[in-house]
Amino acid sequence: MGKEEIKIINIEDFKANRNAIDYVDDDFVVVNSLEEVPHGNDTVRLGCFLLAFCMEGCIQLDINNRTYQLQAGDLLLGLPNTIVSHTMLSPKHKIRYAGFSTRFLQRIVRIEKETWNTAIYIHNNPVKHVGDDNNEVFNYYRDLIMMKIVDTPHCYHKEVMQYLFAALFCEMLGGLSKEAASPDSTDEIKENIKQADYILRKFAEKLSEDNGMHRSVTYFADELCYSPKHFSKMIKQACGRTPLELINESAIEHIKYRLKYSDKSIKEIAEEFNFPNQSFFGKYVKAHIGISPARYRNISEG
Repeated sequence: MGKEEIKIINIEDFKANRNAIDYVDDDFVVVNSLEEVPHGNDTVRLGCFLLAFCMEGCIQLDINNRTYQLQAGDLLLGLPNTIVSHTMLSPKHKIRYAGFSTRFLQRIVRIEKETWNTAIYIHNNPVKHVGDDNNEVFNYYRDLIMMKIVDTPHCYHKEVMQYLFAALFCEMLGGLSKEAASPDSTDEIKENIKQADYILRKFAEKLSEDNGMHRSVTYFADELCYSPKHFSKMIKQACGRTPLELINESAIEHIKYRLKYSDKSIKEIAEEFNFPNQSFFGKYVKAHIGISPARYRNISEG
């Protein structure tokens, strides 16, 4: 299969298979059947962070061209842009999936050195065993989330789910960061950083610190002392996306947050993000989320 044919799997792709979905919103999905995963038998690129917990049976699959097996009690951690292929299942199996959107990751995780090292550690060690008693915290979160999924929803149900998923995710990253900090893992991380990965790491750190204030490829290329052409090529090579896509995605998440939670006027928010005027700000927001800033604020308040 040619590289251009690889399908990208996002949260939206799961929504058509309602029969296998325990929970879904714009940022999260919990799926109870592998057969209903979109393009499950094809080579796919993850557009979200995917957790797959094997409760029974066995699953074999290739992750970034390396073969892994999941037995009962094993957890697969799939970073965004991970390539998954050649999936095979045992006759009797039970697997539950959870997907986290990249927008969610940007909101709760600040990209710093430790975060990047943890991501590289996950890339090198995508399968972890979590079925033992020393993973009680993980099991508590899992059971609480499943209990809230089947609970009668109330007006703050979505917010409760978001905080539970955020707590689970941060707890998981905290544990993995300790493993990534071990001497053996640190040596492995250093050996696996190539030029494109290094540039992506530094770009991700700058993007996280910027908070949506700058929205041009040239600005970030200059900050990292590369030409825009070389910078764009390296980012595309490292993660399969253009730097402008990542810049706009990050900026829009910060803007949406300010529109939803700030008491400032839209004009003041436009000035806060260094837009030349409110009209330009409005056009930018509408181009990326399909509605005006005022409309988004009204929907969020409703």
